[in-house]
Amino acid sequence: MLEKKKISEPLRILYIRQIVTAFSNGFASPFVSILMVQLNASAFMLGLLSSLTNFISNFFQFMWGAVTDAVGRKVPFIVIGGLSTSFIWLLAIGTKQAQFLLLLVALQSFMNSMVTPALSALIGDLAPPMRRGRISASLNIFSSLGSLVATLISGYIMMVDDKSLTFMYLFPFLLAAITGFVGNLVILKIREKPTRRKVSARPSELIKPLRENPTFRKFAEISFASMIIQSLPWGVFPFVIVDVVRANMIQVALISVINGLFILSVQRIAGNLVDRVGRKPFILVGKFGLATFPLFYAFATSVTYLYLGNAIGGAFNGLLMVASFAYMLDVSPNDMRGEYFGVYNSLMGIGTGIGALIGGSLADIFMSHLGLVMGLRYVLLIFAIGRFSVNFLFFKIKEPSRLIEDKRRSTL
Repeated sequence: MLEKKKISEPLRILYIRQIVTAFSNGFASPFVSILMVQLNASAFMLGLLSSLTNFISNFFQFMWGAVTDAVGRKVPFIVIGGLSTSFIWLLAIGTKQAQFLLLLVALQSFMNSMVTPALSALIGDLAPPMRRGRISASLNIFSSLGSLVATLISGYIMMVDDKSLTFMYLFPFLLAAITGFVGNLVILKIREKPTRRKVSARPSELIKPLRENPTFRKFAEISFASMIIQSLPWGVFPFVIVDVVRANMIQVALISVINGLFILSVQRIAGNLVDRVGRKPFILVGKFGLATFPLFYAFATSVTYLYLGNAIGGAFNGLLMVASFAYMLDVSPNDMRGEYFGVYNSLMGIGTGIGALIGGSLADIFMSHLGLVMGLRYVLLIFAIGRFSVNFLFFKIKEPSRLIEDKRRSTL
């Protein structure tokens, strides 16, 4: 059921790699912030965790993408980065210091940033042009489902063996490392033809999309401001899960799984809606919908509130992801889309880094003065209001169909 049409052997290997490494990610990644709280990390450190991981994984993609293009090969970057990322899960076993775990995850994000641009380019090489959309969607769906299944398995394992943090996380981290090794070694079977191209590292060239495309610049600037505000509560959510509603590990897994399932289910139907109605309306719906997400955590008295919040938040996020991606494709030239997405992702990484740090610091201040529960509630209310307010900026972006019409009229 991978594809109705017969797929090539290299593409089949790529499917296997994506599914197996998705298990690796699902076994461990959703529980890192929970472990940080269990290791008595502060809200600032949780903010720093979100800040570093998002900034590093997004910002360095642009650098690794340029290096990959200059070398002309993708598989070595995928294998080296993937194996290094998997090995770090072994180093995390038994850690008793939140600072050390933070360092490991930051290093992991750096190594993983090597994989993403190379993998994206390899998918482009292997997928026939007329089927790239369907193949990319299939890869994403299978990867997401594999990750969700692994997360549920980890949650069950940690519920059964919860004598200590070391034992709780031993098998999930070990399984993450093993499946990561297998998935990334499989891709060595792919034989690629080197295709080098000259890459410019001049700053003026790196920001060329921002200089030459005012429509993209406006969308990127507004998205950057929005990302700073949107990421404010990311370091605060784990405290609600662990210290307020006191979720057990299978409930922690279910929170992540519910969010992922609703993202997936909405993405499957959102494409047609976005194509028919337009990009801008659904960007606005998604953004304003996500503004309500911190409220579920602010007023949570049981894990049921978090289940509901992640179902609703996942639906709005799935809609936003489809609409934003389509908008980016519309406003970027065909032969420069790699550069446009590289610049955009780098800006989002910087915005996330700023927002998560500020949010964690504010949460520490509120909790120290108002106590854990009330401090979290008030700071999350402020973050929700901030999200709602900044989203009005998106009314300033122009619908791509209107851009096309304006260009057509200007040539008459």
